[in-house]
Amino acid sequence: MANRYYSASLGQDKTLVAETASTTAGASVEVRITYDATGMTKQEALKLLEQIEYRIVEDTFPPV
Repeated sequence: MANRYYSASLGQDKTLVAETASTTAGASVEVRITYDATGMTKQEALKLLEQIEYRIVEDTFPPV
């Protein structure tokens, strides 16, 4: 499986989001995308990220 990690820290803009082949210690938010998973496309990845966004919006934050 081929994974890409997207990491961001508080206070940064999109130009500083890291795209790496491994996890980034200390990132405020990190997402792993397995881009060679069956059926995975850029559009599917964006839809899945939207579902995560909705879950955060609709749920208690921070989680307990």
